[in-house]
Amino acid sequence: MFRRPIKEINAEFKAEEKYLDSIQRTVRESCIAASMNKKEITSVLLAIEEGATNIIRHAYLYEKGLMRVRIVIYKKLVVFSLIDYGRSFQPDNSGKVDLHKLVESGRKGGLGFYMIQKIMDSVEYISTAAFNELRMIKRIHKEKEKGRPFLRWMLTLRFKFSVWTFIIVSMIIGGSIYYFDHEISDGMYRHKHETVQALGTTIAAQASGYLINNRSDVEFDELLVSYKRANPELRLIVLTDATKMIRAHSDDILFIRKQYQAPQGLNAYIYNTPQTFELGNEDVEFLVIPIELRDHLIGKVYIIYTTEGIYYQLADARTQIVILTMILLLFGIIGIYLLSDYFVSPILKITHRIRRFTSGDLETELPLEGAEEFFEISKAFNQMITRLSQDRKNIAAREKMAKEIEVASEIQKTLLPNKLPEIQNLDIESFYRAASLVGGDLYDIFQVSEKRYCMVVADVSGKGVPASLVMSMLRTVIQIYGRQLQSPKEIIVAVNDYMKINIPPGMFVTVFLQIYDVETNEIVFVSAGHNPMVYFNSDTKKIEQLNPKGMPVGLPTRDENKFADSIIEERRVMCDDDCFIIFTDGITEAPNREGDQFGIERLEEFIVAHAPDSEIRMSALSEKLIDLIDDYTGFNKATDDISFILARMQIKSSTPIEKQKSENRLLVRKINSDKA
Repeated sequence: MFRRPIKEINAEFKAEEKYLDSIQRTVRESCIAASMNKKEITSVLLAIEEGATNIIRHAYLYEKGLMRVRIVIYKKLVVFSLIDYGRSFQPDNSGKVDLHKLVESGRKGGLGFYMIQKIMDSVEYISTAAFNELRMIKRIHKEKEKGRPFLRWMLTLRFKFSVWTFIIVSMIIGGSIYYFDHEISDGMYRHKHETVQALGTTIAAQASGYLINNRSDVEFDELLVSYKRANPELRLIVLTDATKMIRAHSDDILFIRKQYQAPQGLNAYIYNTPQTFELGNEDVEFLVIPIELRDHLIGKVYIIYTTEGIYYQLADARTQIVILTMILLLFGIIGIYLLSDYFVSPILKITHRIRRFTSGDLETELPLEGAEEFFEISKAFNQMITRLSQDRKNIAAREKMAKEIEVASEIQKTLLPNKLPEIQNLDIESFYRAASLVGGDLYDIFQVSEKRYCMVVADVSGKGVPASLVMSMLRTVIQIYGRQLQSPKEIIVAVNDYMKINIPPGMFVTVFLQIYDVETNEIVFVSAGHNPMVYFNSDTKKIEQLNPKGMPVGLPTRDENKFADSIIEERRVMCDDDCFIIFTDGITEAPNREGDQFGIERLEEFIVAHAPDSEIRMSALSEKLIDLIDDYTGFNKATDDISFILARMQIKSSTPIEKQKSENRLLVRKINSDKA
């Protein structure tokens, strides 16, 4: 029916209205590939939407099904087919959409089909027992560019290619003709000179015998006349003896026995070399051949001849060559113009596709056709477009993910304590810094009763969003159980029972949790596989590492009581100027540029160096610690989250009764220490 199609697109969709956008997207890309203008694309999309909507609403009125979209692109038209497997609109299978029948019978979709017929150049509805096909044909009308047609044609790549190719070929042919013409004409003239010279030499040889034998003038004259008659290009032959006396003259015997005078301006003593001079309106050659006998000059032969015959021969040959060349160039121009389509058309398609690419079309591909080189270019371009399209999607996905992570980071920050509670006799400070936008560390300080506060530092295995989600869940669970239960061990056991069911496989949490009692200044603490609490004893001025035994939260165990049995609860009464820090391994494992870790020893040295100074606030001490870590690491990108709680007991401003209680507690602590 039509010529060979350029491209064919087949797609299948569920016959539901929510898939109309996908159908339109497929049709739009096909229209762009067919080089339709914007107005045509808009109208085609409207017609396709109307046709697809009617199929969805009426062909599949009582059931759901599939709709196949088939688009075939030809050079001057595009065939759109919507194929369904539902009810037929026209059971009579007439092949044409009967608009009047649809309107008269009140069938829905009649006006829609009227619009489709107005938009499309041809509309057919084919119904069979197996399927129904709504076939629509739209002819492609190329937009006329503004400007003068002839000037626009002259600016086309094909015209420029043809013109420059013609100029180059013409220069090559012209140069070749000039070279061969020059060589041939020089050869013909040279051959003519050699022929005349040989003829003169023959005359001289015969005349030498005549002169020696003293033949009569008549014999000399007959000799010259016979040669002139046999060679039309010879204008004059004169034979003289050694005294320049004419012994024979081919034109007039009256010159015999007279002195010969060479034409004016010519040298009679230049032998065997032609000399050109003008005779009448004709350029002729003058040649002198000596007659010698045993190296003695006994006479001369003077020959005047013309090369006009060669000139006319060359002129005729040149005329024929020019005519033949013009004919060949004419056919060459036609061939070049037609051949240019073979080379230029793929380039124009690539250029047109690049323009669509710059306008944002990253979907339509170049047809893989033409010579092998253009095939490879089109293939490489399609691969590049595919990669760019995928990269753009990946970038969009990464940007979306980055935005979501940023939102998660903001949410995570809101889960951390916005303001630390004011705890009696305790100067407390906290710090948190994630290695990335979101982290898996947790610190929290909250009141569990009127005189008791819970302090917790935890580290979730892993990093990023999964760890942050587990951290958020852990904080909530700790706060719930922290307000319900009394001892740290009870709290951590309840938290583990919940987390091991809800934590993702392969993840666990280390936790250091303690309860501080304001009345007794006592801390009761447990460690679920966490780093030790570094405790500064103001009496001994030494550091202690308090780290009760316990396994991490969330690890699966066969024995239900294994976690509870592993947890050891310890307690410590704090005295004036006692100091402690609960931290995650982001501090001790912070590497410098050589890869060496900060270590717990440096942390202890820092505490010993600054903790005795009771005048320094914990906020200032926290800043000094962060500066020390940053100076050590050289501000390298952090490899792990950093969290800590830093606190000092300060009861110097308390009442005398409170001071007495503190001293009594200190005495008890010393007695217990001595017993130990």
